[in-house]
Order: sequence, then structure tokens, then C-alpha cells
Amino acid sequence: MKPRKERRKHLRLPLNFKVRINNLRQGLVLRGQTRNISFAGAFIELDKVPPLQRDDYFSLILLGQVEFTCRLIHSNSEGIGCQFDFIKIRYYEVFKNMMLNNASDPERLVKELHRWAQDT
Repeated sequence: MKPRKERRKHLRLPLNFKVRINNLRQGLVLRGQTRNISFAGAFIELDKVPPLQRDDYFSLILLGQVEFTCRLIHSNSEGIGCQFDFIKIRYYEVFKNMMLNNASDPERLVKELHRWAQDT
């Protein structure tokens, strides 16, 4: 069997950061942790995955320090995959430093950021 080709554009780091999820529309507040995280999104492990719909938006607070607006991409019995849609600039520098300080290859992440900035 042929290995599956990686389709992700962003390097995922296998970091376990505590998170809080607020879904105001449904009145949910959930706590979990990241299984992996990139500059574009994360997979969040949850003890119990509520019935959420693809493309639902929610607030994700990482380590009580960084807040994102996220969109649900997929879910399964272990958690949810989300795409980061918005981060305030004051949180971005903190998040960038978290990622670079925990990366085994920070230079690769820096190159990814430069590539992303050129594409936008």
C-alpha cells in the first residue's frame, strides 16, 4: 500500500497546550488540549465531543494567553480539527514565539511564515 501524500501546507507540531473553547451560539464552554498545532490550525482533544457542525465558528483560548476565532473543519470521537480564521496582532507575537520556541526546526517555521506572507 502506498503511503498517503501529505496535503497539509503548514508544519504541525505535536504540542499539548491547554485550551478553552467558547461557542456562544450554543452556550458551550469546553476544555481540552491540542494534539498538534500549526500556524493555520489545530486538532483539539476533548473528553466529550459535542454535536458541532462543520464551519461552526468558536473562540479558542490557548494557555489562557492567546485567543483565536476558529472554524470547525472536522470532528471525530477524539476531538475537533479547527482552522484559525482570526487572531489579534497583540496575540500573534505571543503565539509565534510559542511555536518557534517549541519547534525542533524553527527555521522551517520561519520559512513557512515568509512563504505565507508572500502568498497573501
